[in-house]
Amino acid sequence: EPGAVAARPAPDPAAVAALAARHNGGLSLGRLGRWEEAGEVHRAVAAEREHLLGEDHPDTLTSRYEVAFTLSRTGRAADALRAYRPVVEGRARVLGADHPDTLGARQEVAYVLGRLGRHFEAHQAYTAVLAARERTMGPEHPDTLRCRHNLAFNLSRLGRLEDSYRMASEVAEARARILGDDHPDTLVTRCEVGYTLGRLGRWSEALRIYRDVAGARAHALGDDHPDTLAARYEVGVSLGRLGHSAEALTLYRGLAEDRTRVSGPTDPETLRARHGLGVNLGRMARWEEALAEARDVCALRERVLGPDHVDTLVSHREVAVGLGWLGRWPDALGEYRTVADARERVLGAAHPDTLASRNDEAHCLEQLGRATEAVELYRRVAALRQRP
Repeated sequence: EPGAVAARPAPDPAAVAALAARHNGGLSLGRLGRWEEAGEVHRAVAAEREHLLGEDHPDTLTSRYEVAFTLSRTGRAADALRAYRPVVEGRARVLGADHPDTLGARQEVAYVLGRLGRHFEAHQAYTAVLAARERTMGPEHPDTLRCRHNLAFNLSRLGRLEDSYRMASEVAEARARILGDDHPDTLVTRCEVGYTLGRLGRWSEALRIYRDVAGARAHALGDDHPDTLAARYEVGVSLGRLGHSAEALTLYRGLAEDRTRVSGPTDPETLRARHGLGVNLGRMARWEEALAEARDVCALRERVLGPDHVDTLVSHREVAVGLGWLGRWPDALGEYRTVADARERVLGAAHPDTLASRNDEAHCLEQLGRATEAVELYRRVAALRQRP
């Protein structure tokens, strides 16, 4: 029979039950956000299930899937991708290519490819899974809609903003109809619509959506729920982009206080809210205050996230901007070089973010009257941008 596992002695029912209980314990740890511990449990259970039941037994494959899932949730995307591949192959062999569990694993492969910045491969994977889900489950099954949501998200990362907006809007409408206006999945997709509207420069529409989502999440989940606070942050981004800096400043000040109370003063999301506060102080030309806030956030991010983390480097740049506006160009040059050197080390000399930082550095040299060095750096940036 196709997909049948090789005959083996019947396993001890008590041992199977004990492993199931440990597996469920791992799932519970994951629900509590204790992903490292969950991963250790799932790795141990997977090894024991493989020994007891065989490598292609559905329970073994389920444990292997959870191992990969915990790797993904702890930021180890490359390891997760390697762990998912044999799960996809095993499930396709045992359960069939279109089985929901096989499609679930294939969809996670697509998600991890996106996390790795491999958006074109992710697009191909999502498109293939979506076709299978629509064929086997129908276009409005919750799993089909989840796949379409992810495909819309990935389209925006490919720069296909109009396509992303259209698809996300369709998914939001379908989820509202099937699950309800205030269902968490509906609100997640509405956030994606808001994000794409912002990328399209349609900030007034984005602001309206984020305000609606923040209100709905506060009502359904509570004022202090992370998803409510995340939507409030996006309201602040939209207000700032629309030039409503005073309103954005008030929002970020309150959000930073709430994040500090809920998650602590050094939580990355607390620091993100404080960064938004500093940016809007700058927009209001309150540069001494903006610089002090940027320096404080930068120091905390460096300690908590590391010197080369993307958020730390954004804060270094914000310090440099403040120094520039205060006419302290020699100090600003040091900050801009810190960012450019780190981005070159981490991302490569030709990465767009590195080139933007080198451009900042050249502008700073220009302000210092070092025109020859500035022109040379501008030329280097232009040459790297023209490289295929």
